[in-house]
Amino acid sequence: MRFADRYRGPMLAVIAVLWAASLALPAVAAGGRTFDGFELLLRGWEGLSRGVPAWIANPLFVAALAAAAVKRDTAAAVLAALAVALGATSFMTEDLLRRGTAFVPSIELRVGFYVWLAALLALCLHSLTNAHRARRERAADECRRSPAPSGTSRD
Repeated sequence: MRFADRYRGPMLAVIAVLWAASLALPAVAAGGRTFDGFELLLRGWEGLSRGVPAWIANPLFVAALAAAAVKRDTAAAVLAALAVALGATSFMTEDLLRRGTAFVPSIELRVGFYVWLAALLALCLHSLTNAHRARRERAADECRRSPAPSGTSRD
């Protein structure tokens, strides 16, 4: 059993626990109120209509985690990279909201947000690394299987 395969399950479990922990932590402060990650998970989809796409990172993360668990590393890497890209739009939330609303309170990202983003990044790096390793192994297998020219002619 290879190193990467031996630690795939525990690594994915740590990433899932990191993501779950972010739900219990304060993630955003706005308008004199602090929202934990779970509140944002439940209500974040409402931001889609206001041009804030960051919430979509959550279902992408779950899909990427499932793909990684069944060793669909390329799919997991693509989904996780999309989750990171959408999650990173959180840094622009205040600006995105100001485009469509007259008054937007100052938005401050808290520790739960950074733990959430760390989980997204960790899954992305894990999936990219495994996808790259699997691709190299497939290429090496193809080289071993293909008949190599011996340098001598049968003529």
